[in-house]
Amino acid sequence: MLMRRIGEGAVRLARWQASSGNRSRGSLRAAIIPPAIPGSLGDAAMISASADYLRSVGFKKVDLFFGSEWPLDVPIDDFVAAERYFYHASNWQLARLINRLPAYSHMFFIGADVIDGAYNPGSVRRRLSLLEEANRLGIHCTVLGSSYNEAPEESTRAKLRTLPEQIAICARDPVSHGRLASQLERPILQTADLAFLLEPRRDHPAAAATRDWISARRAAGDRILAVNANYLHAAKLPALRGALTGFLRRLLEEKLSIVLVPHDTRSDEPDEALLAKAAAGLPDELHGRIRMMPPASPGAIKSVLANVDLLASGRLHAIILALGSGTPVFGFTYQGKFEGLLQLLELNTDTLLRSPAELAAHPRQIAELVLGQLERAGELREHIARTLPKVLSLSRSNFGGFDIPGSIPAQPTPDAASIQ
Repeated sequence: MLMRRIGEGAVRLARWQASSGNRSRGSLRAAIIPPAIPGSLGDAAMISASADYLRSVGFKKVDLFFGSEWPLDVPIDDFVAAERYFYHASNWQLARLINRLPAYSHMFFIGADVIDGAYNPGSVRRRLSLLEEANRLGIHCTVLGSSYNEAPEESTRAKLRTLPEQIAICARDPVSHGRLASQLERPILQTADLAFLLEPRRDHPAAAATRDWISARRAAGDRILAVNANYLHAAKLPALRGALTGFLRRLLEEKLSIVLVPHDTRSDEPDEALLAKAAAGLPDELHGRIRMMPPASPGAIKSVLANVDLLASGRLHAIILALGSGTPVFGFTYQGKFEGLLQLLELNTDTLLRSPAELAAHPRQIAELVLGQLERAGELREHIARTLPKVLSLSRSNFGGFDIPGSIPAQPTPDAASIQ
């Protein structure tokens, strides 16, 4: 109890010192709060894209409020330890963070898929509290591109409802925009996911090697599919492990080859292990037509996905990296995150989405649906090329709430007209 009171006193002292000290003036300096711990290529893509964009519009310094280094595609100026506050409510670390805040002109929390409290709601509330601390000091604060499920956790919803209106909240798809506006009863900016802005890394060794393999398979007459599997789905649906082998086997009955694209490493059975086990169950004669892309870099993954004909994925950001490179997709949707994304590109959710449960129960039938969309890949690619510029503009508008040079104003929700 005594240590807790001393810690609370340290926070009060830090607030007084921060409010009395010199603020960063005339220089654009940003602090980024990540949505989670390292291990997700999607999170790494959003952080990398944000840091790159902020530097492109004149920010002199971009720090990440997380002490561990991430597998990012762009440099970060400083990794600021914040984990003990986010995950263990350390007042001592909060006091140190508050003392750092006057050095920044802007603070950005990447809301992603966490602000609805689906994952670790306590850490989400503390991230939002740090934004409030920054806002009290006159720092421009934004919750960047977020999705929001239909049944948000109550404590995080209450925290969002009490955020000062000076803190902008951005929804990354029109479905989430509607849910946030309804649940929070406050203005919400319609944007798009930050990862659309990620630059591909064609020079990455893993990307170059995989593209060479793709070229060789095309020379042999194959079309190229990319496949991702989500270990969270397998944890809830054990039958999915065996179904993935059946899914791959049906696909490989056609004249095509497959690039396996893992996404997340935060598990004893990460995506890469799940995909490797599925591939190991295939007959030996098929192994030459399937290749694993290591989860080393989101930009490298994007570079490879630009060279495939279609991606089938249970991960949102694998789909975003594909769409951002112009490649058609087929998704295994969860938490209502995929529907709004496809609406942004005016794509038909009825033909391009199925549930993980359907894949687990009927792998060959789902493979047939994927093959049907592969036949339409040229048409879909042309459609994506027409709608992608609008989405890129929406993605940049995450940063458009303040006087940032080169920023683009937030856009209204697009019409839901769809390609059939």
